[in-house]
Amino acid sequence: MTVSALVSAIVVGLVAGALGRLAVPVRDAIPRWLALVLGVTAALLATILAVLVGVDARNIGLLGVVGQAGFAGLTVILVATVAGRRQPSR
Repeated sequence: MTVSALVSAIVVGLVAGALGRLAVPVRDAIPRWLALVLGVTAALLATILAVLVGVDARNIGLLGVVGQAGFAGLTVILVATVAGRRQPSR
């Protein structure tokens, strides 16, 4: 994995994590820092999986960024939704 792929995954993960948290109806289900960490982790994982499949990591391209963002956003939305359901009612 190249430095540009790593930086791209971090930036895309931060943005997708923040937007993913905003997309969940119960925004306080997970803290902001956790949404950002989940976004970056999921974007990095998407990059690693793409490299394992055979995608050239030296040229991320639009498809790679969309894949990173989609994977990161869906991960944050899924975790926040599940965490929001498990909170006890007051």
